[in-house]
Amino acid sequence: MATVIGDVTIGAHSSVWPGAVVRGDFSSIKIGDYVCVQDNAVVHPADTYEKGVRCLPVKVGNHVVIGHSAILHGCTVEDKCIVGAGAVVFNGARLRSGTLVGMGAVVLTNVEVPSRTIVVGVPARPLRRMLDDEIKRIKVQTENYAKLAQRYKKSKI
Repeated sequence: MATVIGDVTIGAHSSVWPGAVVRGDFSSIKIGDYVCVQDNAVVHPADTYEKGVRCLPVKVGNHVVIGHSAILHGCTVEDKCIVGAGAVVFNGARLRSGTLVGMGAVVLTNVEVPSRTIVVGVPARPLRRMLDDEIKRIKVQTENYAKLAQRYKKSKI
């Protein structure tokens, strides 16, 4: 079972899968349409203490895949992005549209990943540009997850 608590808005056709935690307690979490929060992912606003207490919300655009056991913490993810399994996107980071964060990669605090870029490693660094076909597949993948979620909902599993 997934856990969704606090100030959380989840858009149409989006899904949160078993074991995932979406915890909007420090600040808000806004998840767009056709977003798939896969098993055991964690989405949580940031609490920072550099210049007093400051909270950073999480904003996720449309057609986004948040992979198994990924962590989004106080960051912004724009449209048509994939955050790979086990990846971390941390406080104040921004993934521009069409970004792919490779499995296990770590996007550090306040890093902005340019649009249509694949990043990998720890810390995350650019690998190459996303191809048009790859970006189109993100939309297909998110729509397939929306259909799968509907099947589970109808079967009451």
